[in-house]
Amino acid sequence: MVAGVAALATTGFGAIGGAQLLLGNTVQAAALANTVSSVASIATAVSAAASVGAQLLQKKPGILGGVNQVTIDANAPVPYGMGRCFTAGTLRHDVGYGGKVGKTKNPYLSKVMIWSASTAAMIEAVLFDWNTIAFSGNSAVGYYNSWLYLDRQLGLRPEPDALAGPWGAIPDWGSTYKLSGYAAGLFSYRFDRDNKRWANGIPVHGVVGRWAKVYDWRKDDMFPGGAGPHRWDDEDSFEYDPNVALNAVTYARGRYNSNGFAGVRMCGCGFGYDEIDWPAWTAFANVCEANGWEVNGFVYDGPGISLWDNLKRICAAGAATPVISGGLLSVRFQSPKVALDTITNDDFAEGERVAPGMRTYRDRVNSMVPKYRSEANKWEYVQSDAITVEDYVALDGELKEEEWPCELVTDKDQSAQITSYELYNRRELTGWTYPLKPRLWHIKLGEAYHLIDPELGVDHLVVVAAITKDIGTATVTVTFETETTEKHAAALAATGTAPPPPTLVPPGEADDDAWSGLDAVSELTVDGGIGEAVLHWQNPTQSIFKYCRAYRGTIDDIGAASEVAGPIYGGLGQLQKITDPAAAGDYLWWVVAFDVDNNPSEPAGPISATIS
Repeated sequence: MVAGVAALATTGFGAIGGAQLLLGNTVQAAALANTVSSVASIATAVSAAASVGAQLLQKKPGILGGVNQVTIDANAPVPYGMGRCFTAGTLRHDVGYGGKVGKTKNPYLSKVMIWSASTAAMIEAVLFDWNTIAFSGNSAVGYYNSWLYLDRQLGLRPEPDALAGPWGAIPDWGSTYKLSGYAAGLFSYRFDRDNKRWANGIPVHGVVGRWAKVYDWRKDDMFPGGAGPHRWDDEDSFEYDPNVALNAVTYARGRYNSNGFAGVRMCGCGFGYDEIDWPAWTAFANVCEANGWEVNGFVYDGPGISLWDNLKRICAAGAATPVISGGLLSVRFQSPKVALDTITNDDFAEGERVAPGMRTYRDRVNSMVPKYRSEANKWEYVQSDAITVEDYVALDGELKEEEWPCELVTDKDQSAQITSYELYNRRELTGWTYPLKPRLWHIKLGEAYHLIDPELGVDHLVVVAAITKDIGTATVTVTFETETTEKHAAALAATGTAPPPPTLVPPGEADDDAWSGLDAVSELTVDGGIGEAVLHWQNPTQSIFKYCRAYRGTIDDIGAASEVAGPIYGGLGQLQKITDPAAAGDYLWWVVAFDVDNNPSEPAGPISATIS
């Protein structure tokens, strides 16, 4: 039991917030709190003797969730939006109602969508089939006017009113369903058997939002060096900012359904103020600001989903990794390093020193393809051009390419830059392990040093990747990886390329196509002869078909042609034949079908033939 608690404290999760992060269960966390208390004196002594930085070796979490498809699940994970991004939302209620109106039974449909936990900054646009739909109040204007309504909320705590539809009471929904703390919307759609609005069904739709407001300690008067109204325990003081570091710290803090920490934690990790390595996060925030690196997208909290992996996903948008260093939540990020000290033979303790000369052939990649979420491509993941280092290709003797997903990135250049960093870092030497004397006992993860070991041929700038401490021998064993200064300029100079965007169909065009109705005639042929031409075709098979008309002209323009036969009646799918007498010459023929309301189909033709 003591060993288990000590290990938890060693990795920095001794606090109850961290315990909840690991266990994902409040009851288990409370039980663990009692255990921690009962062995506190022993655990403290043991944890002071060790600090493990194995987070460096953690595998990158895979892409989780999709923002452009509705999530439907009885126990759906909680979506948490950061920066600016599209989401179709998570469906929480879906019901048809209204009795019989005219010829339509239950003509009204309402859907409640949760977009994001925590208060959103703004809902920027509503998209249907990837086209922006304007609203006047809750009513759509333009094509969907009187057929589409949207009541929306940003996630106040508490919300003053529940979302409501335009046609009175909604079954199994009422004034107590306020969804406080959630950015959400209630879509209402009207159907009619005679209308054309939803002929192809309800199209893909959702919203583009500027999501979570975040805590910026640099704007906090209570923080050393800070200046402004932000407060750690006051979410109402937070502001919208897509900066990667600010969003990572705010998620690590957790988001609550009340202003402060007295309510229920809706998402996030639950780290306390005193569990954050503020100098490291400040430096990372400044780097993200200087590079223009933003986090734009969603993570999801729910059963089976690791909150630590979510924190890694957020940090990855800034080419960084969260770590536990000295019992605090810290971060390793990419920026030019300056050696804090020089480590030489005089600092080596008893024990084996290891300095591998290169990575394995399998681990060496020389080309990586960035993959990012593109607004111009319906917010889908798309590939940018490969980042390739020709010197690496020459050294390896062949092209070794890998795709690199930038999950919460929507900018092509940012995706190219963080992918470049990953490519260069794959070439850094790692696993250099050295036992060191007590002078370096307080060494920290991410710090840079100049390591000189003539015996192993080492003379290089290195970064601390992992730490293990032995209080019995007063030895700190440190794992280093090399740091090549030139990679920073090369990575930050990288630019991405965007694939061409698709052509978007304006609202209603697909509906009109579906209801404009009639198919053209098929298998039209024309046989020229002496003094006449013979036309053959097959009528449409749709029940709304009524008759056909035939046209002849001398140029490729049916508007300039003359009608030569019609109306020509016949059965559905019937094979038709007519004769068209005309003077000798070269002609073009068309046949047009008409429905029961005398609406024309697209013309079949032109078909050319010669009359002799």
